[in-house]
Amino acid sequence: MLPVAGTWPPLTGLLLCVFTGAACAAPDWNVDTLTGDWGGVRNRLSAQGVTLEIVLKADLLSNLSGGLKRGSRYLDNWDFKLKADAHKLWGWPNTTAYLHVISNHGGRFHDERVGCFMGVDNIEVHTNTTKVFHGWLERSFRDEQFSILAGLYPVDSEFYVTDASGVFLHSSGGMAAEVAQTGVNGPSIFPTSSFGMRAKWQPTPSFYAQAALVDGVPGHPDKPRGTHIRFARGDGSFAMVEIGWRPAEIDMEPLEPERGVPQDAAIRSHEKYEGISKYALGYWRYTPRFDDLTDIDAFGSPVRRVNRGAYLLAEQTVYRELDDSSQGLALFLRYGVASGDVNTLDYSYSIGLRYKGLLPGRDEDELGIGLTRGHAGEKYRRAAATPLTNGETALEITYRARLTPWLAIQPSVQRIADPGFSPALRDAWIAGVRFEIAF
Repeated sequence: MLPVAGTWPPLTGLLLCVFTGAACAAPDWNVDTLTGDWGGVRNRLSAQGVTLEIVLKADLLSNLSGGLKRGSRYLDNWDFKLKADAHKLWGWPNTTAYLHVISNHGGRFHDERVGCFMGVDNIEVHTNTTKVFHGWLERSFRDEQFSILAGLYPVDSEFYVTDASGVFLHSSGGMAAEVAQTGVNGPSIFPTSSFGMRAKWQPTPSFYAQAALVDGVPGHPDKPRGTHIRFARGDGSFAMVEIGWRPAEIDMEPLEPERGVPQDAAIRSHEKYEGISKYALGYWRYTPRFDDLTDIDAFGSPVRRVNRGAYLLAEQTVYRELDDSSQGLALFLRYGVASGDVNTLDYSYSIGLRYKGLLPGRDEDELGIGLTRGHAGEKYRRAAATPLTNGETALEITYRARLTPWLAIQPSVQRIADPGFSPALRDAWIAGVRFEIAF
């Protein structure tokens, strides 16, 4: 579940309105974007229920020492997002249409410079291309307590998500490594999504349950460029379910005391959802079976195993600044397991903190410190030709400075210990900076 957009910086709030279909006020394009209102075009489209956004993330990374070799790389990701209110456009009540095209460019930094398994940067891709990432219709029912979504849908947009970890550049800030490693062409996550469905039930603001069923092989493994939707024999499906709880802060608000009523009775309470607060459990599974890494049957063929896993996550604002409840310190924890019989990692975890508004006068800036550990399973290490370490660890310290409503600059430092589980590689030190621009 995504937080209320009004508690985020304008740039991020715009993206949340587009993605969630929430009832957000019309953006002030001339303030919140570099290119403005396009001569009134954007405001006219908004009045008709259509919102169009363009965002660039451009990263410069440098491996200072360790890993495979020193050196720098540039990479970027363009987001083109179009949300349409289908009721305004076509008379379809409670329906939202969403199209999200991504375009990626840049080198394979972690493969060529670092040699790590879990990645370094969350916009890095193996193949430079432009493709449709989201392309779906969503219909809500019963006062938006229940919704159904169908189309091209990446599960990492709503499942296994912690808002506090979203500030990091490291890949594990999005989908956790033990899930991202799985599948023939990966699960339905960035940068390639599958066609499928998602159902969500949210009877109260505090509780939700959601489930997704998508094609087991996103895109086309032999054609990495462009958008491909295919349902090949043997693809099977990938299923994911999550149940979560978002406890609200209870705000005690004094009322004007009435004559004859004690002061302590003249108090009313109401729930607030301004801070980060979420606890969830999830489970995922592929319907096809996968080859065991070491075990073989009587005929010498690999034993076929179920590929599945589970996870838990927790994040909570533990300190709020008095003058602005959206500022303060949030902590997060994520832990997940995967089938060690068929996968490289049998578990991973991430812990960390995010502080918003740490420096005076920098209310929208964010400081993040996060540690991620991916554990290499026993069977994977046993099957390796050379001895391996038990896992790979990534530590990141980053600071996202929002200089204008449409521009953010984010320096980052990472230390990757035991990259690629190789005892032959020295720990890597990586420095980088991200430029985020809303056009």
